[in-house]
Amino acid sequence: MLLNHRITRITVGILLLTLAVVVLLPGLTGFTSLDGTVNARFAVINAPIDGEIGQAPPRIGTPVAENETLLTIRNERVNRAILASLQAEGKTAADRVTALERERDELVALRNQLAHRLEQFKNATIASLERELRIMQKRVEVSRAQDVVARVDLDRRQELESKGIFTRKMVEAAAAAGAATGGEVEISNLSLDLVEQRLMALREGIFIVGDGQNDVPYSRQRQDEVIVRINDINTRIVENSTRADQIERQLEEEEKRVRSLEQAEIASPFSGVVWTRNVVNGSNVILNNELLRILDCRELFVDILVPEVDYDEIYPGREAEVRLLGRSEVFKGKVQAVKGSSAVVEKDNLAAKEPEAKERDARIRVQLLPSALNTDFGNFCQVGRSAQVRISRHNLQLTQWIKGLWFNLF
Repeated sequence: MLLNHRITRITVGILLLTLAVVVLLPGLTGFTSLDGTVNARFAVINAPIDGEIGQAPPRIGTPVAENETLLTIRNERVNRAILASLQAEGKTAADRVTALERERDELVALRNQLAHRLEQFKNATIASLERELRIMQKRVEVSRAQDVVARVDLDRRQELESKGIFTRKMVEAAAAAGAATGGEVEISNLSLDLVEQRLMALREGIFIVGDGQNDVPYSRQRQDEVIVRINDINTRIVENSTRADQIERQLEEEEKRVRSLEQAEIASPFSGVVWTRNVVNGSNVILNNELLRILDCRELFVDILVPEVDYDEIYPGREAEVRLLGRSEVFKGKVQAVKGSSAVVEKDNLAAKEPEAKERDARIRVQLLPSALNTDFGNFCQVGRSAQVRISRHNLQLTQWIKGLWFNLF
């Protein structure tokens, strides 16, 4: 029979051997995973303020560029009480400074008037004392002349008394008259010194108060009071100016805060595609409400599962080949991370589900190198699509396989 023919048996054996080689060869020459999923992260855009959506965000699947405005939020119910209070306080401080400056200018004018009056009085008093000084000098000259005459008369009478012509009484009368003229000379000299002293002091600005000079202390005292008042006003002007400057800076910060709460424009943090959106035009939102999600196509990766026995053979940096299910095109990639079966996997903002790990399955993440997938925004960069991943072995490692088999058997 044909089935018992030798050629037929040889042919069947060769076919079975070929089938066995085809089945076992991929496992011997590399690691292949059929449960990979193209994945990427997305950015969650939250509401920065309370308000109403003014410009609706782009629809799902719309490509967006970096810094492109996605939507706007308007808030008409911003609390402006603090801003109004600062504006009123700032205006009050500025008005107070203006009023104090006006009062200071009036006091400066009054001080100048008092100084002018005092200078006029000083000049008039100096002129009066100079005339009085000249009069006193003449009086001194007259007194000295009278004293000389009295001394001559006394000498003459004393001489005549010695001759018996004048009596002693007449001589004593002449002596008394001489003493009186001498006293007048001394008084005149003292009066002259007093006038010179007053004149010298007055030229230096020191008024020696006397009869008819009651206005001098009042003018000087009034001028000193005005100067003290001006200094006090200058201090208050500085204080209010400083306060006005502080309020102005606070007002600028408060205006910035109010503007930031009145309206907000939300821009895309990177170039990508709208993954989901939760609001429409006119929606009311509150702070930190999720508005939409932007898919980040800049870094695509594939998560796969392989038996943990091959953990040491797959390490970061290993090259890999990725083929989307249903497509013949092969994309290059590199192993980014390797985690054991018992590792705790933190949930990330991933757009697609990770493959469900089974017992003793290592989780491998393969980073896709830049390709046409990164700009395929119309198809969401193929995120969520199933993929096959193959990582080639460096050698067959039969010795290691036999040792492992021996360990399992015994």
